[in-house]
Formats: sequence, C-alpha cells, structure tokens
Amino acid sequence: MTNSPETQTSGQTLKIGVVGAGGVGAYFAAALARAGHEVHLVATPRHIEPIRSCGIRVTRGDGSEGFMARPATISTNAAAIGACDAVIVASKAGQVREALLEAKALVGTDTVVLPLQNGVSAAHQITDAVGEGHALGGVCIIISYLTEPGIVHHVGGQPGITLGELNGKVTSRVEKLAAALSDAQVQTTISAHITADMWRKFMLITSYGGVGALSREPVGRTRTNQLSRSLVRDAMREVANLATAAGTPLDESDVVAMMHLYDAFDPGSTSSMQRDLAAGRPSEIDEQTGAVVRIAGQYGVRVPIHDTIYRALKLRDG
Repeated sequence: MTNSPETQTSGQTLKIGVVGAGGVGAYFAAALARAGHEVHLVATPRHIEPIRSCGIRVTRGDGSEGFMARPATISTNAAAIGACDAVIVASKAGQVREALLEAKALVGTDTVVLPLQNGVSAAHQITDAVGEGHALGGVCIIISYLTEPGIVHHVGGQPGITLGELNGKVTSRVEKLAAALSDAQVQTTISAHITADMWRKFMLITSYGGVGALSREPVGRTRTNQLSRSLVRDAMREVANLATAAGTPLDESDVVAMMHLYDAFDPGSTSSMQRDLAAGRPSEIDEQTGAVVRIAGQYGVRVPIHDTIYRALKLRDG
C-alpha cells in the first residue's frame, strides 16, 4: 500500500517525538512540522540553541527550493515532553537502545516506535528499552546530512519510508503514522513484509558500503570495475543466505533487485559508514558488517567476504 504525498492527507494532527537531530532526524522533524504535526525533538545539547533560535532549515542539492520549519519543542529532557502518539528514532544503529532509554518518557502505553536505521537489530533494541508491542519495522530512503546544527542538506530525490508491523498486519496505528508522513511529502509505503524489506536494505547497505569502504572508492568506481562489482554481488549473496537461515527467505531475485538499486545510485555516492571511516569518526561498522558476522555466527552460516571486510576495517573505526 502506497500513500501518495500529493493526494492523501491524514486529517489528524499527531504528536510525534523524534529522537536524534542529525541529517535524517532533523529532516523528518522539519518535514512533519511543516505539514502541521506537533513535533518534539530530543537531541544532544549542541543542537538545542541553534534549532530553538532559528528552527530547522533544509537546503536541496537538486536546485529545488528548500524550506524551514520549527518543531514544537527541542529538548534534552524527554520527561518535559511526555508521551507521544508516535516516536521516530533517528540515532545511529548501535545507539537505539540507549537513545530510547534516555527518551523513554516519550513512549506511553499506545505509542508506536519507528526506527529508521540501516540494519535488522533496531526492533529488538526498542523492545529491550521500552517493552513489547511498541516497535515497528522501518526502511528509510534519503541522503541528507547536517552542514551544521539545525541546517540539513538534502542531496536530492524523493525521501521515502517503508513501514509496517513486524507481524505483517496492517493496523490503524501504522495507517495514521503513514498518513502523517505522506502529509510531510514523504513517499510512504505500508508493507506486510517489513522484515524482508529490512533484510534487503541490509543486504544492499552492508555489501556496497563495505566494499566501498575497503576500496575507498565511490559507487561509480566499484560498480564499473568487474572485480569489485562481483565482490559486491557475492557479498549480497552471503546476506541473502544469512537472512534465509534466520527465518526470512531471500534468493537470487532479491540480489538482482538490490543490484539494480546499486546501479541507480549517483556515481559519486558513498555509504554513511564509508564516509565516517574515511573521516576517522565512529561508524556503524559494528551494526552493519559486524552484525552480519555476529548473526552468521549464531546460525552457523559462512560469510567470508563480510568477515574479511570487518576485520580489515575495524581498525579504522573512530
């Protein structure tokens, strides 16, 4: 089910908490606030004063007009905000549990929590932090980053979110959040197979990101060189085999579909993990390539490409 941002409005204002004010969290906080929803942003201290004073400004790399919006509040103190209808978690993948423990006051009895991280562990981290029944599955498509606190550069293209209940049911709480995202001009899809969707994106991100980080080359180089291209494809096959062993069957058709997405990327694209490693910043390698290796160990699946990439790159993390 796809909700068109041009044709559907929710007809209902939601109180939405957003945890994390980086390039992803700040973008969606601004977009939802611009659409008229009551947005409360939980962020680290460096973001507070710039956003409180000036709001969030979004610039666009494709030449189209940007926009500015103000969240209802921005705070380090979730207790001052209270329970929300929905919470969007936009922290780094390895920080979901800790971020939600600090922002636990946002989660009431009926609050739904949507993670936007790359990977397949966020729902488990949400449950560990706030209990059963709150976590959705989510897949986010956007390339955006902060140029400074409160200023987000959206590289271009239509931002998209696929979300769904982990059990595959289409519920009213998912429909309400999907409609709110559509209000915010986000291409929004409700999926009855969200776990498979998350595994497919995990397959894509870990494989092209790992090979790109190892070779220190952008997508345009790694996909046109037949050796690196085949390495990305074989790394995807490892993840497909792992997903199948973990209970979410994927096959060669899924690999082909993710290779098509890889071929559609801008030639200069790099993954966030690759950019962080190149800059010497803490990266998500433990929640991407490292997660492949850990999960493979649990199921007795061989992943020699990801294992090699992880061991080669971990030294550069942070």
